[in-house]
Amino acid sequence: MPEPPQLPDGSSQPLPPYQGLAGLDLTAFTKLPGVVHASVSAYLEPLLDAALTAAGLDELRMAKRFVSNSGDGLALGFDPELMPFVIDPGLDCLSRVLARHNSEPGRVRLRMRLGLHAGHVTAPGLPGEGNGPARNELHRLLDSRELKTFMARASPDTTPLVAVLSDRVYHDAVKHRFTGADPRLFTRFEATVPGRDDRQWAWRYIPATSQNLLGVPGHDQIHLPTLLRFLGTVGRLHSTIRRLLDRD
Repeated sequence: MPEPPQLPDGSSQPLPPYQGLAGLDLTAFTKLPGVVHASVSAYLEPLLDAALTAAGLDELRMAKRFVSNSGDGLALGFDPELMPFVIDPGLDCLSRVLARHNSEPGRVRLRMRLGLHAGHVTAPGLPGEGNGPARNELHRLLDSRELKTFMARASPDTTPLVAVLSDRVYHDAVKHRFTGADPRLFTRFEATVPGRDDRQWAWRYIPATSQNLLGVPGHDQIHLPTLLRFLGTVGRLHSTIRRLLDRD
């Protein structure tokens, strides 16, 4: 039995390790028949592992620093240096793995919210591993009213995954271009949790955008991947025409 927790005695203590943190929450898990709850819970980590392998992240798959299964979700820690790769191509790979799973006849359809954060949490192997304020912040992002509302409005046929990044992760990995994902694909919002006063800025990312997302409040069309690809094509065409005209 572990020692009873004691209040700090006023002396300084070393910070626990800085970890990359990922959390997965299934949408509408409690609406699934009870007979499939155990099998769905057991399938979450293999599903994530398949996406990590597809993203070329076998290093992370083999070296998760802790894994916590809550039944309807997972939380895990990993080397924070891998965060840019978890974002890109990891998020798109997980979306494709989910879509492929959902397309098979007779499968339990799975949709999920995924959160990414980083911070100091208890080291693996110690009592309470993976716990700390950063872990709490991760789960508040996943439970935010805005993210759940957005997921509910997205098409279940085309959007199996919606991701949320903490402001820290966005600025470290996305804004400063350590990840290959275009920063314009991320939408900032203020994350709030019902019954709590705290708020935090966060960034939403949709790997597979459904057609009805244009009707979701706060979703700016400039963040749609299709529109970005179109604008990029227009820009390249404009540059080509200018070069041809300059030759005359």
